[in-house]
Amino acid sequence: MQHYSYRGRDKEGRLKIGERISESPDNLSAALIKEGITPVSIELIKTRTGFWSSLSDRLLGEQAKLDELSIFSRQMQLLNKAGVPIVSALHQLAANTRSRQFALALDGVADNLAKGTSMASSMRLYPNIFSTLMVNIVDIGETTGHLSEAFGYLYEYLEFESSSIKQFKTAFRYPMFVLISIFVAIAILNIFVIPTFAKFYSGLNVELPWQTRFIIDVSSVVVNYGYLILAGLIIGVIWLYKYIHTPNGKYKWDKLQLRIPIFGKLLKRIIIIRFCQSLEIVLKSGIAVNQGLALVSNTITNAYINRQILDMQASIERGVSFTNAISKIELFSPLEIQILAVGEKNGELSPALDFISKFYNQEIQYDLKRLSDMIGPIMLAAIAVLVLIIALGVYLPIWNMINLKH
Repeated sequence: MQHYSYRGRDKEGRLKIGERISESPDNLSAALIKEGITPVSIELIKTRTGFWSSLSDRLLGEQAKLDELSIFSRQMQLLNKAGVPIVSALHQLAANTRSRQFALALDGVADNLAKGTSMASSMRLYPNIFSTLMVNIVDIGETTGHLSEAFGYLYEYLEFESSSIKQFKTAFRYPMFVLISIFVAIAILNIFVIPTFAKFYSGLNVELPWQTRFIIDVSSVVVNYGYLILAGLIIGVIWLYKYIHTPNGKYKWDKLQLRIPIFGKLLKRIIIIRFCQSLEIVLKSGIAVNQGLALVSNTITNAYINRQILDMQASIERGVSFTNAISKIELFSPLEIQILAVGEKNGELSPALDFISKFYNQEIQYDLKRLSDMIGPIMLAAIAVLVLIIALGVYLPIWNMINLKH
């Protein structure tokens, strides 16, 4: 897909200028003619690449934000329910969106729809705008004929995700600021302050306490081997980044994330919400459970849980009941499995899934608030311990010498 600028005239002869993403100038020309615009010129726009252009797009607001995607999903739900043609709806939304890249993507999706491509396939051409989750949920909605419900689910989920991210940022903004401040302070102390005290104490014939010896040794390592340590950390981070982007590395990393204290619990609950809401849409659409799980697995980005969902699908195809199969997934507690068992027995599995997703939605809000309340005291305690160690290490020998004189 290429980015083009065009100039043309409508049926009344008025000049129309704009930008579109299309496969070729011919395809763009055909799309414009269908819209009643006679193209005068079509020119390829060279796409900027690299870190600085990406940073510029973020600063200038040219990339779609989560809130904007949420509003888009809500508008598509309402317009689809009202019977507005999707192509017209997309062009209308593109004309009123703030993000330039998002507007171009919507126009591109509309152009591909006009040529007979499915909406999910059209959205898949813009991975920087539409996530895998969005594409697959739309795919489920198109497959089942419940596209407006799919966009309604996306609206609810994106609103939930946006709210959760804002709460995460609020909870961790203060701790991150404190950690950065501590890191800078420790670096300054180890490079400039402690070496001065170390030279002073080395000229004294006194036995230094363990706290002083410890901070002097740490300072010596930082001063003499700091560049090697920094280079090692950078190399380690790069290696780890590349490793977790391999299939085996991603599987192990995703499995480890679920076992991290506090954060693993939150991540599990987010995955449960995504699983339950996706499967609820599938079941309401009349798709069989085993077929629906294949679609649901595409909405779960955690490779470890994703493999378990596919194993669950294979078990159901062998004749195992839904409840017995889902008990093998490392997500649900015995109480939740019992709720699903009752729902399966009564033929009300969708309401059971809806109940679990709403319950965990409330639980996550509570967990985030509790986490925010816990982080402050923990950080203050950590700072107090660090200040105490440094103060004792620096000043304890001086206090000992004063006591010896008395």
